[in-house]
Amino acid sequence: MPGHPNQLFCTDPHKQAWHNRQTTRGRVLTPLQLAARITRDGSRGDTVTGTYARQASRRLLDRWAKEDREGGRMSAVAYVSLRKSKGFESL
Repeated sequence: MPGHPNQLFCTDPHKQAWHNRQTTRGRVLTPLQLAARITRDGSRGDTVTGTYARQASRRLLDRWAKEDREGGRMSAVAYVSLRKSKGFESL
């Protein structure tokens, strides 16, 4: 499977599936993470919402990591490591 030296995925459909999953997940996770961060994980301001946001985001992250493992997909850690090793910025 020769490809570009900076290629991250084996096929275009795998790349598209990865990005679609990350877009969908990000839309759910981003507001939870922001609420958790703004409330310092529920220790400042609206502590009930902040605590909920922290717990919900961690449950989602755990569930998605498990889904990726069970699906034989690249983990987020492997993805970030691969991007870093190829000189991409991850932010």
